[in-house]
Amino acid sequence: MNNYKKMREYTHEEFVDIISKMNETELLDLSAHNGGYPVLFRMALDTKVLHIPFIQPGAAVVIRNELGEILLQERTDKNIWGLPGGCQDLGERLEETAIREVFEETGIKLNIEDLKLIDTISGKSRRNIYPNGDVVYNNTSLYLAEINEKQIFNMNGNIETKSLKFFSLDNLPLNIMDIDLIDCYKNNLYQLKKTR
Repeated sequence: MNNYKKMREYTHEEFVDIISKMNETELLDLSAHNGGYPVLFRMALDTKVLHIPFIQPGAAVVIRNELGEILLQERTDKNIWGLPGGCQDLGERLEETAIREVFEETGIKLNIEDLKLIDTISGKSRRNIYPNGDVVYNNTSLYLAEINEKQIFNMNGNIETKSLKFFSLDNLPLNIMDIDLIDCYKNNLYQLKKTR
């Protein structure tokens, strides 16, 4: 683990000075432990061009319990519900992104063999604005993971998670993001049941 602060805690000038002296391995470490690659990229940009939207690869996971309900995370940054998931780190496979993000945001440990790829969703429905004003278009690999009661027992989230709750598809919260991902999951339910 490195001795750096979270990347957004630096001024732009401090951050550029720090990263200009780093090699690729050090940048990977900074990115992985202090905010993720998209933050590193945005912090390195000249402040005059921060309004430029960018494409952000990532993964999200529909976590389904034995009752067929799906797990949603209420996010602390937006006070809105969504699927567990997030941005791909440098050098990371998207399956690894899904596993890491699920563990960070829910405390649930998954393995690659637990994941079934549903689809990759991109385009205008994946546009997102962060509280700091960053505009991104996410290319999201959407996975399904089915879990049992034992895996649910130790569920807990990180600082991005206000609460975690399972919902039936006909009783989703009104303040929800990722509706395009959930619709994709719904549209693929028949096919996903055939592969069980």
